[in-house]
Amino acid sequence: MLKTLKEYLKQNKKEIDEIKLYFKKCAVEIDRSNLYMLRRSCMYTSIVFVCMLFFAVTCIPGFNVTLGHILMAVMLIAYFFINALIRKRGSISTVQTATVCLFFYFLVGMSFILIEMLSNITNHTRWLPLLLMIFPVLFIDRLYKYVIEEAFLIAVYAAISWFYKDPIMFSRDFYTVIAAFILSQLVERIILGVRSKQGLAMVELRRYSSVDKLTHVYNKGALLEEMDSYLEENRGTNPCAMCIIDVDSFKQVNDSLGHNGGDLLLEHIGKLLLENFRPTDIIGRFGGDEFIVFMPGMKDSQLVELRCRSVQMMLTDFYIGNSEPFSLSIGVIIDEGSHSREELFRMADDALYKSKMAGKNRCTSWVVYNNIEDDLPMMIVASSLKEDERDFISKEEKDRFHVFYGGSDDEVISCISQYEGSVRLIVVEMRDDADVGILVLKYVKERERFNHIPVLAVCCGDESRKLAVRMGADRVMNSEDSLDLLKNNIGELGGI
Repeated sequence: MLKTLKEYLKQNKKEIDEIKLYFKKCAVEIDRSNLYMLRRSCMYTSIVFVCMLFFAVTCIPGFNVTLGHILMAVMLIAYFFINALIRKRGSISTVQTATVCLFFYFLVGMSFILIEMLSNITNHTRWLPLLLMIFPVLFIDRLYKYVIEEAFLIAVYAAISWFYKDPIMFSRDFYTVIAAFILSQLVERIILGVRSKQGLAMVELRRYSSVDKLTHVYNKGALLEEMDSYLEENRGTNPCAMCIIDVDSFKQVNDSLGHNGGDLLLEHIGKLLLENFRPTDIIGRFGGDEFIVFMPGMKDSQLVELRCRSVQMMLTDFYIGNSEPFSLSIGVIIDEGSHSREELFRMADDALYKSKMAGKNRCTSWVVYNNIEDDLPMMIVASSLKEDERDFISKEEKDRFHVFYGGSDDEVISCISQYEGSVRLIVVEMRDDADVGILVLKYVKERERFNHIPVLAVCCGDESRKLAVRMGADRVMNSEDSLDLLKNNIGELGGI
């Protein structure tokens, strides 16, 4: 007997934990179900109410419309517009859903109470016990909320019927209502247990169908859906980060180790990503050997880079017969929250391309903003120009261009990526003794999306001049040339 009791308590605790998990994981589905049942309840209650009111007026002698009937009619009309508004908005929060639904069922209960009290006080109560019994079927909520809602209705009923009914009838009706209340709690417990099992089973099924079977991260469809969901709710309000991770020379891995070796590598990368990034981060395999990590609420570029470099470092220790360590190229975007998913993908892919150009096992991280307020075309200057030259450009071109100065290749390329639609001209300073500007010119001319943008190369030396011509600069001039020539070249190449 004692053993059976322990088994029952253990099973009961397990079911309660499942119910708690159900409300945590299935909140959206629960809200949808409650709103759907609310619309259905309003529709069928309206039909039944109108039909019964018509037959009562035509078939029952001396029937009078009471305050309860008026409350029911007003409430049904009001909820017709409320439901229409909710459907137009698409969705409302969990708190709003619970408030709207509970208030509807409370008003239905109050209408039943007033109809029974004001129509014929010699009749025993019928409608309120029925509502208490079907309430758990119509509305999904936690057990204690059922108790509070129904107990409050019973308290209101008891207070009103105490004044309208004689003690004997009051006792019998109160007993009926309490019995219905107890039975409804049992029904609630049984129904919630069944619903929680079904809901969690559906969650597990969706999770299984949304996970890439090889790497155990999200597949492409689920990844995009999760990203869109976050961006839809947090557009312009919360920062985020996005990483595109690509395996270096993956074709050679398949050629040398076979497809089984490539699969083992991809599986290990998925494991490293899950271990090194946050549980709240959205990690997915975008296709082939490319992975995406989307980090909601992240604005610390150093922290993102640290996690990426940790994955790169750990991957070098992975050995499955390879002659050289495996490596990853990574492009990272830190966004303040104002860009769309397509823009994030585009800029992160540009950052990845820069990592590929710079060599294997690199991580390029850009913080992007959207702070250009004028409609002027943009001119990007990649150089360490003298102060008087900068002042000249800023002064002479302020009415024709929005001028951006970048002291490093990384700054310039990130700006080109972010504002590619506005960039009309790129000016690069190239020196024999420095690498500044060379990577910018190479990137722009090799990247198909950017090679239509004209590049003016300002060279400091014969070697840099030859290099600029060889790399495809649209126009080359010497740093010793006059500022007027610089202005003319800018105007001609910029098309202004």
